[in-house]
Amino acid sequence: MVKKLLGLVVLIAIVSSCIPNEKIILFQNKNDNDALKLDTLITPPRSEYFLQPRDIISINFFSNVETAVEPFRQSTADVIATTGSGQQGGGQQGSGQSLGQTFVIDNNGFLLINTLDPLKAAGLTTKVLKDSLESVIRRVKGVKDISVNASLAGIRYTTTGEISSGQQVIAGSEANLLEAIANAGGFNINADRQKVQVLRNYEGGVKWHEIDVTQRDLMLTEFWYVKPGDIIYAPPLKLREIGAGDNFLSQLGVVVGLISTGIFLISLTSN
Repeated sequence: MVKKLLGLVVLIAIVSSCIPNEKIILFQNKNDNDALKLDTLITPPRSEYFLQPRDIISINFFSNVETAVEPFRQSTADVIATTGSGQQGGGQQGSGQSLGQTFVIDNNGFLLINTLDPLKAAGLTTKVLKDSLESVIRRVKGVKDISVNASLAGIRYTTTGEISSGQQVIAGSEANLLEAIANAGGFNINADRQKVQVLRNYEGGVKWHEIDVTQRDLMLTEFWYVKPGDIIYAPPLKLREIGAGDNFLSQLGVVVGLISTGIFLISLTSN
């Protein structure tokens, strides 16, 4: 009877530790959507992004006049890195006609560029920021032969819960949610992938969103692309409460050890 009890306990523990595939497999076409079938071309929606404080911006200045871009060589602490092939050390000038640098929008939403007055950047798109910079340089500096390119140089976001916690930065101007999670080290085994929560900034406040990343139709939503300032939280599965997942084997060992000790004691007393 005791041996049968031991076997039953072990069986229950193993079964309770199992996590169904639908809870962990990503990109499932659960609704059998024809637009999301294998080998089907999918075009995720893109929404216009408005810059925020602490965003990382890459700005390139171009001119046919060799000295036109020199005044904008940056010397402030807000320069992070220089963009462009082979450029190093805070903005080396490529062939004397272009200058690329990376800036951080300050906490008040302003962009600080050498020889220019602080420019309000928060709330603008990169296209509007580009046009504003060109206009200011032509009007204030009198430089007519100038063109500017502005883009996000990196995306700051935060991960917590059943993902490696901390502030993350992913290079480039665009990244999807799965890339952002992978960049942070990926999900832990206990992560509830069906209830991932994203805290996102909007004009006037923030909103919490709950996202199922096991669904392939995530690619058709506004949450497919991560945005600067996002906080991504992965809650634990309820299975964790009963010792499943990465600590299951250690807890199972304790249970089996206790039952084995009980069997040994019972056998001694019965003799």
